[in-house]
Amino acid sequence: MKTLRIIRSMNPAQGGVVEAVNQAALAFNNEKHQMDVLCLDDPDADWVVGNDSYHVYALGEGKTAYGVHFGYLKWLWKNARNYDVVIIDGLWQFLVLGGYVLRLLDVPYCVFTHGMLDPYFNKDRLKYIKKLPFWFLSERNVIAAAHATIFTCKEESILAEKSFPLFRAKPHMASLGVQPYLSSGTDLNVIFLSEFSELVDKRFALFLSRIHKKKGIDILIDALSNIKNLPDDFMLAIAGPDSNDLKAQLEAQIEQHGLSDRVVWLGMLSGDVKWGAYHAAEVFVLPSHQENFGIVVAEALSTATPVLITNKVNIWREIDAAGAGFVENDDVGGIEVLLNKWLCLSNSERQAMSSMAKACYLENFSIKSAVDDLERVLMAVAK
Repeated sequence: MKTLRIIRSMNPAQGGVVEAVNQAALAFNNEKHQMDVLCLDDPDADWVVGNDSYHVYALGEGKTAYGVHFGYLKWLWKNARNYDVVIIDGLWQFLVLGGYVLRLLDVPYCVFTHGMLDPYFNKDRLKYIKKLPFWFLSERNVIAAAHATIFTCKEESILAEKSFPLFRAKPHMASLGVQPYLSSGTDLNVIFLSEFSELVDKRFALFLSRIHKKKGIDILIDALSNIKNLPDDFMLAIAGPDSNDLKAQLEAQIEQHGLSDRVVWLGMLSGDVKWGAYHAAEVFVLPSHQENFGIVVAEALSTATPVLITNKVNIWREIDAAGAGFVENDDVGGIEVLLNKWLCLSNSERQAMSSMAKACYLENFSIKSAVDDLERVLMAVAK
């Protein structure tokens, strides 16, 4: 089976959606399947040139924030029939209009929403009103005509039904998964600590994601400042790209709370250093206000690192049921409870939770389980 995935950009700095597409493309290029990626990146971009694991067709950047690119529609018209099924990854972009081309060509297609229909994003009423014309002129119609609309879990599907009027879709579930990093955890730990010597002999909680308002880093800092009798050797390490120029504001908040000696900024991590951060961390924390899946959560679990998350991370039920971490509300009080719960655990309790974190990953978020889910959907819709 030949599958094409369409995404605005494969830039790793864009976060979990890119990593999810990358992991799937790696897994689906075998004796049974071929999965190519079509994106609107510069053909000379490092993440395009350096990718020799699967075909990436980079058409060049679109115009405006909407990503207008008529060459994309022309490319689809010429090439889409070479594929058994096409997946449009994401919404609210010009790329969605490709659904009309695919309908004209009678090529089966799916829309993978990646949480972009979560009612959380409608809290800004002005943005919601701006989206309504796009909803009625393109998104709604393309979703309704799709052979499948793919959600990563049932909770995301339920939330999507509440997001916009006259919603109609053929929902299918396909969890995301991550490939375990096969290098030795001990070796990766050493590599990471050689880069960040200030964390040697320290206990630390790791935040690894985009530096963005919805990720809740501000409430994490406030909660950390409220912890009484914080162990002398306990730190917070923050890793990820500063996608909205938020770092300066957070640094001022950290200084105001007198936490400058408790917080380490790691920048954007990749490869051995990134995976070394997971292994070196005592616990992973993601205080998000909205998270469709949270691929970084699955990555942390794959390294047997327990997680502290909010109930706005849509896979929180699986984490809670497996005892792979703690779950609370996405406010300062909730994050404070998370930190206190973790700090009150004994060494043996932390080790037990580490084992449960690994088991949770294997059962729910391994690349095999994700591939099986997506393969089932694709086989159902392909002609």
